[in-house]
Amino acid sequence: MMSTKNLLGEFKEVKYSSPRSLNRSIQVELEKDVLTNIAPGLIVSVAGALLLFILATNLNPTPWHWAWFAAVSLGSLAAWLWQVAISKETTPTRPQTQSIIIASSLLSAALYGLATMLFIRSDQPANSALAAITLTTMTFAWPLSCALVNSLRHLFLALFFGPLLVSLLTYSPEPNPGFMVLAVAAWLVIERNIRSQRGTFSRATGDKLKAGERADQVIATSQKIASLIEQTPLGFIEWNQQREIISWNPAATAIFGYDKEEALGRTTDFLFDQEKSFLLQQVENDLFLFGKDFTGTAENITRDGTIIICEWNDTPLFDEAMNVVGAASFVEDVTDRVKLETRIKQQAYFDPLTGLPNRHRLMEELNRVVALAQRKQSYCSLLFIDLDHFKEINDTRGHHYGDLALTLFAQRLRKIIRTEEAVARLGGDEFVVLLENLGTEEEPSRLRISQVAEKIIDAAREPFVIKDEKFRISCSIGIVLFNDGSCDGDAILQQADKALYTIKREGKSNYYFHNQKLPSELQIQAVLLEQLRDKSKNKSFLPYYQPILDTKTNLISGLQVFLRWKNPDNELIAAGEIITLLESGSMIVDITLTLLEQICHQIDLWRSQDLWRDDQKVYFTLSLRELEHPSFTASVEDLLHKYSVNPRNLIFTVHTETLPKIHNPLSIQLNGLRELGIRFIVDNVGYQSLPIQKLREFEVDTIRISHKLMAECPYMESSWNLVKGLIELAKSVGLKCIAPCIEEPEIHHLLLDTGCPLLQGNLIAPPSPAIAITRMLIERNVQSETESTA
Repeated sequence: MMSTKNLLGEFKEVKYSSPRSLNRSIQVELEKDVLTNIAPGLIVSVAGALLLFILATNLNPTPWHWAWFAAVSLGSLAAWLWQVAISKETTPTRPQTQSIIIASSLLSAALYGLATMLFIRSDQPANSALAAITLTTMTFAWPLSCALVNSLRHLFLALFFGPLLVSLLTYSPEPNPGFMVLAVAAWLVIERNIRSQRGTFSRATGDKLKAGERADQVIATSQKIASLIEQTPLGFIEWNQQREIISWNPAATAIFGYDKEEALGRTTDFLFDQEKSFLLQQVENDLFLFGKDFTGTAENITRDGTIIICEWNDTPLFDEAMNVVGAASFVEDVTDRVKLETRIKQQAYFDPLTGLPNRHRLMEELNRVVALAQRKQSYCSLLFIDLDHFKEINDTRGHHYGDLALTLFAQRLRKIIRTEEAVARLGGDEFVVLLENLGTEEEPSRLRISQVAEKIIDAAREPFVIKDEKFRISCSIGIVLFNDGSCDGDAILQQADKALYTIKREGKSNYYFHNQKLPSELQIQAVLLEQLRDKSKNKSFLPYYQPILDTKTNLISGLQVFLRWKNPDNELIAAGEIITLLESGSMIVDITLTLLEQICHQIDLWRSQDLWRDDQKVYFTLSLRELEHPSFTASVEDLLHKYSVNPRNLIFTVHTETLPKIHNPLSIQLNGLRELGIRFIVDNVGYQSLPIQKLREFEVDTIRISHKLMAECPYMESSWNLVKGLIELAKSVGLKCIAPCIEEPEIHHLLLDTGCPLLQGNLIAPPSPAIAITRMLIERNVQSETESTA
C-alpha cells in the first residue's frame, strides 16, 4: 500500500500500482531481515562441515577433505566479515544486501554439493548415509535461502542436489529407485519449506508494511490537521467532558485575547456571560448526552470585557467505544457581520425616522394577523391613522420641525399600544396600528377598539413642544374589524383607507369603522363618547356640591363635588352614566381641570362675599388617570395661584380600590400634591378590606364609609353593626369619619348617637349647583348669627 494526497491536501490510502511493486517491497524487507540471521547460518554451515570432517577422519581424510573444510571455514569467515563491514558504518544498501545473501547461499550450496562427492563412498554405506542426511539437513536449515528469488533458489538447490544425484549414481551403477525417490522428496520438502518460510514472512511483512503505511498516514494527517488548525483564521478550542480546555490555537487568542497558556485547563465559562449560562448547558446536553453537532451564535466576552458575537460549530469527540469524551469547536467572530445584517434588516423593515416598522414589515405582520384571525376565529383590527393639520407645521416651520413632530407622535403611539401589538409608519403622516386577539364577540371587540382609538386621538391632541414652541395637531382614524380570511392584507389596508377618507370628509379628529354599523347599545355609547369628547374643553361639565355637616357645630364643614354633564339636548346627566367612558381616555383629565377651575373660581367668589371660612373644605374625587398624567400637579398649582385659593381648602378623595395600584411614579405625583398643601382622604372604606396600616402609609386623617354599606344600613343589621365598628375604630386611631348616603331620619339619629363627626346625604342636602349652595351658606350664617345673639 502507499499514500497519496487529494486536492484538499488530505491523505488517503490507495492500492499499490501492481503486485510486482508489493513483491519488491516485501523482497526488500525479507532481505533486510535474513541479513540479520547470516551469522547463525554461517555457524550452522561450519558446524556441519566439522561434523563431516570428523566422519572423514575415521575414513583417513585426504587433502581434498582438508581443502573442503578449509574452504567452508574460510568462506563462512569471509561472509561474516563482509556482513560486519557493510553494517558497521551505515545501513547496507539493497545491492550490498543482495550480494552477500546470494554469494553466501550459492557458495554454501556449491560446497555442500562438493561434499556429497567427497563424503559419499560405496565402501562406507553407513557413513555415506549419515553424510547425505547431514548435508541435506544443512541445506534445509540454511536461513538465507528464503530470501532468494525463484531462479537463484532453484540454482541453490541444484548446486546441492545435482552433485548428490551424481554421487548416488556413482555409488551404485544400477540406480536404486528408493534413493531417487528420497532425493526427489528431499528436494520437494526443502523447496516447500523455503516457500512456506517465504510466504509466512511475506504475509507478516505485508501486514507490517500496511501497518506502517497507516501509521505514516495517521502521523501525516495529524501533522496536516495540526498545521491547518494553527494556520486557520477560525478559532479552534478543544475541551473535555469537564469543559476544561485542552487545545487552543492562535486564532482563538486573536478572537478572545487570552494566550494559550492562560486558556488551557480553564473551563469555558469565562468566555460566556454568566446570566446566559443556561444556553451553554443546552449546548452541552446536545453534545454530551445526544452526541449531536451544534451550530449557532452566542454572545461572548473577551479578555478586556468587550461583548462580541461568535458563531460556534461544535462537534462531539468519541473514543473507540463511541462514548463522548469531549468536543471540538471552531469559532468565528461574526460581530461585524451580525451588525451589518441587523442594519440591513433595520433599513429593510423599519422606518429610519421613527424607528417603527415600515410598510413592508407591516404587510408581513398583517398577513400573519389575518391568518391568526381565521385560525382562531378571534377578532382583530387595523387602525389607519392620519395626522390632521400636520402640513401646517411643515409649511410654517419646515420639514425638520415636521420630522420632530412625527417622532414625538410615534413615541406617544408606542406608549398607548401594547408591545405585542404592531405599530407601523406607512410614510408621510400616516400610521397603522394592528390589534389582535380582541375576543370572539364583536360588540366587546368594537368597544375595546373605540377605547384605543380614543386614547390615540387624545394623545394627538396633546400639544407638541418643539424647541420651546407649542404646536397642536389632531388625527383621524379609519378602522377595519375582521375575524376571517375573506380579505387579504392589501384589501384590509384599502378598506381602512376608505374609512379614513370618510371620517376626514365628514369631520376630522374622529374615527370611523369601515362599512359597518354598530349595534344599538354600542352605537349609543359611540355617539355619547363623541359628544363627550367634543364637549371636554367647554363648560358643559358642571360641579354640583353636597354639604358635609359637622355634628358638633351643626355648620357646613365641607362640600363634596359631584360631576354633572349638560348634553346637547340640555339634559343634565349624572356622573355614574358617563364615568366609565370618560375614564377610557385622557379626556377625564381635561374635565377634572375644567371642574377644578370652576371650583377655585367659586371659592374665590364665596370668599369675596364673606361666605367662605378658612376651615371649610371642598372634597374632590380623583381617578388613576389624573394621578398618571405628568402635568396634573403643575396644572393644579397654577389654578391655586390663579385664584389665590388656600391649598388646605382642597381635599382629594381616593377610592380604596385605587390604593393598591399606586406605585413609585404615582407616589411621586401624590407627594407633589402634598407639597402644595393639599390633603387626601380615602373613600369607600368598609366594603372592601383595607388594613389600617395602609391608611397610615397613605397619610390620611379622614375616611369616608362606603356608599353601598351605608345604603344597606336601613334593612341590614350586619351592615349597621359594621358601620358602628368603623366609626369606633376610626375614633380609636385618631381618624375622622364621614358617613355618606343619609336618607332616613332613623339612621341620622343613630349616627348622631355614635358620635360620628361628619354626616353627608340627601336628608341633609342633595347635590346642588353653586347658586343653591350660596343660598344655603347665607342661611347657615344667618342662623349661626341668630343663635350666637340669643
